Amino acid sequence: MPSYIPPRDPDFDDWFANYQQYVAANAAALGLSPAQALEILNAKVNWALAYSNHVVARDAAMAATALKDTRRGEAEIIIRLYSGFMQNRRETTDEQRRRLGITVRDKEPTPLDPTAILRVPPPRLVLDHSNPRVTVVHFGLIPGDETKNAKPDICGGARIHWVEGSVPAGSSAEIDALPWQWLADDTNSPNNHNVGRAGTFTYRAQWFDRLMNLGPLGDPVSCSVTG
Repeated sequence: MPSYIPPRDPDFDDWFANYQQYVAANAAALGLSPAQALEILNAKVNWALAYSNHVVARDAAMAATALKDTRRGEAEIIIRLYSGFMQNRRETTDEQRRRLGITVRDKEPTPLDPTAILRVPPPRLVLDHSNPRVTVVHFGLIPGDETKNAKPDICGGARIHWVEGSVPAGSSAEIDALPWQWLADDTNSPNNHNVGRAGTFTYRAQWFDRLMNLGPLGDPVSCSVTG
């Protein structure tokens, strides 16, 4: 059964004020003795004082929190300003950086796992042959949308290969045996291939890491270029 006493403190405060005032004005009609009415009054006074103190403390805490957050933001601006100055001084030592608690630059790059590139899915290709004698090779995980086509973190770029002719229907070994030519080691998609003539051309690509370890080759894709 729902309680007739409001659960929220502000509502309870208003409700209790009305309750106590009505009791005080109608105690005898309600069958209450003066002592009982006084007990209700004392409870109301004690509640009102505690609630008032709570509201004051709550508002002060909210104001203190807001001021604290503002002052921290101001402090961080100053800290970053002068930390940047000290960080970029040639005379600043790593020991001073450690004592300050700011970033100590890593002078020895984290060793790279040479096999990690083999576990990255190879780049997919989307070919644009709308311009005469040019193939625009979009490469990546989402080559159809360059706004979302960032390289995987481990990858430095893609090595692109090409061969004249369409994608053969043979086995992987037969495809690998084709006279593939190196086109480019490109760090950013797309790559423009000026083929210089009309014809059908096939492309495939593989990722490389910063140490030029190569990943697996992707599927070949063909297009016909106009003259």
